[in-house]
This record gives sequence, C-alpha cells and structure tokens, in this order.
Amino acid sequence: MSSLASLLMVASGTICLTGTVAAKGRPAIVAAAVMVLAMVDLAFTEVVPSVIWSGALLIVGLCLAFFLRTSAGIPSPRRTPALVASGAGGVSWSEVDHGGRSSTAPDHCVSRASPHSSPTTAVLSAITYPVMAWQVLNHGTHMSGSTHAGGHGAGGHGHHAGDMSLISTFLTAGVVVLAVLLVICAVHDIARRHPLISLDCWGMAAMIVVMQFLH
Repeated sequence: MSSLASLLMVASGTICLTGTVAAKGRPAIVAAAVMVLAMVDLAFTEVVPSVIWSGALLIVGLCLAFFLRTSAGIPSPRRTPALVASGAGGVSWSEVDHGGRSSTAPDHCVSRASPHSSPTTAVLSAITYPVMAWQVLNHGTHMSGSTHAGGHGAGGHGHHAGDMSLISTFLTAGVVVLAVLLVICAVHDIARRHPLISLDCWGMAAMIVVMQFLH
C-alpha cells in the first residue's frame, strides 16, 4: 500500500468520525471509531490481521442496520397516546393540559435545534461498512496471494480469473454508485446548513474510493 493511500485512508476515517460526532449518534460514533482504528492499523502498524478487521467492520455494519431498524420501529412516545385519547378530530389530553397547544410543536423545535443524520445517510452508512469489510478482506487476500505466488499450473486458472474479474467489475461499479450517493447526501446536508454532519458522507465516499482504486 502506498504512503499516499495510507494517509488518505486515515484522513478519510478521521473526517468521517468528525461528522458522526457532529451528528451526535452514538452507534455511528462507535462504528466510525472502529473504522479509524482499522485504517490506522492497516496503513501503518499492521498488528491485527486484515481478516479480523474485515469481520469487525462487517459486524459494525450489521449493528448499525439493527439500530436503524429498531429506532425506526419505535413509535413516538408523545403522539401515540395523544391520538388514542383524542380520537378522530378530537382534542387530545396533552393539548388540554398545555392550554390547547400541540405537543408536537416542542418536538419539532427540538429536532430542528439538534441536527442528526438523515435516514438515507444512515442507510448508506450501514451499507458502506460491509463494503469496506469486503475491500479490506480483498486487499489482505491480494497481498497474501502476491506474496505466496508460486509456479503452479495454469490449467483452469484462466477461467477462474475471468470469473473473478467479472465479479470485481460489478463490485467496483457498486462502489462507484455508493460513493456518488454518499456525495449527494453530503451536498444535501450542506444545503440543510449542516456542513459538519456532511463530513460523515464525504469521509466514507473518499474512504471506499481510495480503498478501491489506490490500495
């Protein structure tokens, strides 16, 4: 791995971690911290085998997907009782207690005051970690294969190499599409006047591009 690629990987991970801290999402912060540790070790120290880091990134992505699914399935604690008490077209008990003011107004103000990543960004983040896990594993396999290259016969090797090349082409195209979607989300965050949160998407897009083309 070149020194430029190593520096870009660590820098991209640091940028992503900064964006997750700005978004104040604890699962995303933990995931980004694991990613930064993985990139630092893979780029400079090489203490932990790449297969272990690949498994860690895969687990992190699955955990993000789990947290995303559970948080999306939890109903709002204020709106559900209000709808049950008010009925169709009625006045909710929460509105009566607050002098006719809607209980959703403070929630709306709080959600605007504390910015978070959009659901699309969260989904793309959960997808990006397994992609990075595949890239790390692929890089480790490539390095191991080049180190232990020997004089084996090539009888069926050409067909196998052609199949792997086709799969690699599809995966590379998927990485490019994912990077473009992350950039779109980053631009959307900037348009929402949350430039720090957009660093999460910028960092992830840069990370997968560097690992795919500059490793």
